[in-house]
Amino acid sequence: MIHLTELSESDHPHFAQDLFEEAFPDDERPPVSSLKHRPANFHFTVATNDDEPIGLLTYWEFDDMIYVEHFAIDSDLRNQGLGKVVFLNFLSQQKEQVVLEVETPHSEESEHRLEFYTSMGFFQNPQQYTQPPYFEGGNPVPMLILSKYELDDDEFLAIKNTLYREVYKINQ
Repeated sequence: MIHLTELSESDHPHFAQDLFEEAFPDDERPPVSSLKHRPANFHFTVATNDDEPIGLLTYWEFDDMIYVEHFAIDSDLRNQGLGKVVFLNFLSQQKEQVVLEVETPHSEESEHRLEFYTSMGFFQNPQQYTQPPYFEGGNPVPMLILSKYELDDDEFLAIKNTLYREVYKINQ
């Protein structure tokens, strides 16, 4: 059975930390050491299947939305449908808007990632978006904002401002 467990309560913290560093390039993730300093509305969860670690999902809970920051399945277990099961299980528990950032398609892998989320009903919003750097000297990354419910321009701007302010610590 699939479960998501907070990293602090998991029996598999090293698995999750290793996967986090392996699955996401430096410019697309904060340093692992900074995660313990994040506020209480940030969650780093370990996905397990029958108590075996299979992936991770990090997300933020805001008043009017859930922001999925990172999601990865162990590279040895990909393309077996586990990612979809884990993510749909997570989504079924969310009543609010759910948003996430996805790389603009530029490779087979990034196209596959976009197809993965749109196959679960996520909307690809047309507004321009750039993920700010996670750390000083880091690079901004062009991204798409995907959402459970389609966003109009005002909703998009409100979400962008929340992410910039709360996640990336940028005041606009």
